[in-house]
Amino acid sequence: MATSSNTLSWSLALALAFSPVLGCDQPAGETTSPDAGAKTAGNAGPYAELDITLPDLEDDDVTITSASADSVHILAFWAIWCVPCTAELAKMKGMYDRLQPRGLEIYAVSIDGPDTMSRVPGFAAQEGWRFPVLYDSDTEILARYNPKGDIPFYAVLDATGNIIKTHQGYVKGDVIELEQFLDQRLPAAAE
Repeated sequence: MATSSNTLSWSLALALAFSPVLGCDQPAGETTSPDAGAKTAGNAGPYAELDITLPDLEDDDVTITSASADSVHILAFWAIWCVPCTAELAKMKGMYDRLQPRGLEIYAVSIDGPDTMSRVPGFAAQEGWRFPVLYDSDTEILARYNPKGDIPFYAVLDATGNIIKTHQGYVKGDVIELEQFLDQRLPAAAE
């Protein structure tokens, strides 16, 4: 009796161990991307996806991708009520205009909740931001890069999503320093 009970236990254990590999809802060998149907932002292209998908102002999911090994992404976390955040993004607007042709992508990632998120689209339009504005209302992506959750905060990522620089807070001159860093990191401007 003990032997058949052990055999049954092992059979059940093996079945459970292999069931996640095969999946329950699709034939073996087929995979479905969790981001199927998502828009791509930035240097949309074949080089790399950064495993970041967030909704944009139209509530469409946007997946951040890199077109080349030289792509650089800034995730600038902010909220409508955070004055230093909006000041930082105002300075980043000019930097984006200068460095975007060299492969820089900036994403203004709003952590606004239900009580203030309705003000985000109008504010972004008023500021004239040309970079994508995305929502991270549950702060899942913010927590990945800044577990404390303080804003303003930005993370600079390389083309494969590795963190190459982070910065907490904002004071006058921070974006100048960031632009100098990026100037060294990005490929030279095409002539």
